[in-house]
Amino acid sequence: MSDVADVRQRLQRMIEQARQEAAERRRRAEEDAGTAERFLESVATPVMQQVARVLRVEGFEFRLSTPAGSVRLVSERQKEDYVDLSIDATADPVTILTEVAHARGRRVSRVERPLAPDVPLGQLTDEHVLAFLLDALKVFVAR
Repeated sequence: MSDVADVRQRLQRMIEQARQEAAERRRRAEEDAGTAERFLESVATPVMQQVARVLRVEGFEFRLSTPAGSVRLVSERQKEDYVDLSIDATADPVTILTEVAHARGRRVSRVERPLAPDVPLGQLTDEHVLAFLLDALKVFVAR
């Protein structure tokens, strides 16, 4: 059995280390959240606006919604159908999370995943957004 003083010392070191790691995560999260906000505003939103316009021309009624920390294409015909990009500040590192919701009858299926899991937040581009949308929208445009 370990000495009580040794256990206490080790526990105190662990607590201090956990606090330092948490502070570092919070600092990174604050920085990354700003980067993610800029990405949504200057990259994702314009791409999704273009896609919404093209969908409308093709006869698919979607509108763009920009609640805080996200950008969403919502079907005008079925409110439960949407494609969403949002900031996941709980992840380490902060990431852009995608969600696709599609209603079939009374059931709604939802799929969430990172936009580009192997790409750092600062390197996400409009191509990542467009590739995601082209894949995600298949379920809504198939007849």
